[in-house]
Amino acid sequence: METVIDKVIEKDVIFDYTEFLSKSCQQRLSFMDALKYLIPLFKVTTSTIGKTPLSCTERLEKKALTILSSNTSDINNLIRLSSLAKQEGIMRLVVYLPYSLEAQQLVELKSEIKGSIDFVQGNSERLLFILD
Repeated sequence: METVIDKVIEKDVIFDYTEFLSKSCQQRLSFMDALKYLIPLFKVTTSTIGKTPLSCTERLEKKALTILSSNTSDINNLIRLSSLAKQEGIMRLVVYLPYSLEAQQLVELKSEIKGSIDFVQGNSERLLFILD
C-alpha cells in the first residue's frame, strides 16, 4: 500500500539534517576546510577523472558538509541548504529534522527563502521546501 509519504519520497530530494549534524561533528577540518568555512565563496576545484558522477542528493550532501556548520544556527543552515538545493536544480526538498522548529523560527525561515515550506503529512519534524 502506497502512502502519501512514499509519493513525496519518490519525487523529492531528501536531506537528513540529523545525519548532517552527526557527520559534521565527526569531521576533522584541514587548513583548506577552515578557509572554505571562513570564506564560503573560496573553492578549490579538483578534477574527477574516472569517478562516477554523483547523484543530485550526493552532491547536495557533499556541499552541505563544506558550507553548513554545526556551529551556526539551524535556521541559517536551512537557509543555506535551500540555496544549495536551488543551485543544484532541486525544486522540492524534504528535510528531516531531529526536532520541531519553533513557530518564530518557521516565520524567519519562510521570510528568508525563495519558495514555500510545508510540513510533510503534518509532521513538524519533516519540512518540504518548494523552491522557486
